[in-house]
Amino acid sequence: MSERSLKDYYRVLGVEKDAAILEIKAAFRRLAKENHPDHHPGDKKAEARFKEVSEAYGVIGDAAAKEDYDRIRFGGHGTFGPKEKPVNPEIYVSQILEKLYEAGHGDIQGYLLNNIAKLREEIEVVRRLTKEKIGYDAFKPQIVMDHAPEAFSGWIDEEMEVRRSKIIHVALFNLLKQGAADPKREQDVDRLKRRLENTWEEGQKAGYRDALELFYQRNK
Repeated sequence: MSERSLKDYYRVLGVEKDAAILEIKAAFRRLAKENHPDHHPGDKKAEARFKEVSEAYGVIGDAAAKEDYDRIRFGGHGTFGPKEKPVNPEIYVSQILEKLYEAGHGDIQGYLLNNIAKLREEIEVVRRLTKEKIGYDAFKPQIVMDHAPEAFSGWIDEEMEVRRSKIIHVALFNLLKQGAADPKREQDVDRLKRRLENTWEEGQKAGYRDALELFYQRNK
């Protein structure tokens, strides 16, 4: 199997593939600190690097996910896929996408409902944007969801990013085992991963919308 079919997370963190979990964690902490957006405001390269190392740690920093990653990246494709009567992989994909949407939704809605001050702050930002766009105060779901990614960039922290990465990669590895994509084909793996990421992000935006709608009141 080609080692290019999945991103080399060991190289991302600058460790060997036989590195211990503690060594991987130390490398992640160092790189996350060096590239944290708080230390590089407005620096898109640092932000992208921070997300990359968080993604890598979300996979190889967890013993079970690391084992799956190593088996798919360095093992043989023949060990994966259904062994009995074949099942359409899209059935599994649809089930996983539904769960990811719900998880992304809960991730953001839960965060905001546990941070009411931040929630009210976001409501005022959205209120201002809505007035600028349509001239009056109203809750417009599409305006809220369009603003959501910009809002996330300011307060999705290291812990949330690592959790997102871990959940998405567990889903990806499970789908590869079910034959949803050929691990030997990098383009197919990347396409499947993007579907998972996009679904998570749509769930997050919906969670943002629903949390704000619960507390939104028009100013008279």
